[in-house]
Amino acid sequence: MEIFGMTINEILIVSAIILILVDIFFASDFPTHLAYIILTFTIAKEIDMPILYQILFGILIWVALVIFHYTIWRKVIEKINDKLIAPSKHKGGLDGFIGKEGIIKEVEGEKYIFINDEIHQFETEKEIQIGNKYIVLNIKSNKLII
Repeated sequence: MEIFGMTINEILIVSAIILILVDIFFASDFPTHLAYIILTFTIAKEIDMPILYQILFGILIWVALVIFHYTIWRKVIEKINDKLIAPSKHKGGLDGFIGKEGIIKEVEGEKYIFINDEIHQFETEKEIQIGNKYIVLNIKSNKLII
């Protein structure tokens, strides 16, 4: 039986692929999970075995697709979104200093970290030396943590 010049299996597979591609633009996992169910049904109904084996293999295929989704697919989608669709280009304020390297300087008897031609207060539990370079690990109460 053909609809729109395609078999029902072709329609189901193309619909599943469209749903998976739509998932790239939506924060919800619903389209992809619906596509996995459609793919599972399409594959399982073609298995030439009794219905209980079709159901068993369908469940195994669906579980494999869900594992694939949460171990690989979501990470790929996040990278596509972060790099191409909605890249984060600017981190403002002190958040922009996390991961940056600065030099410890002394100004009027107080130690500061010098990053991007600016001096900032910092906190640390390590012993520090003036003139050494340190990496900013975090921020706490408007102070950089090194």
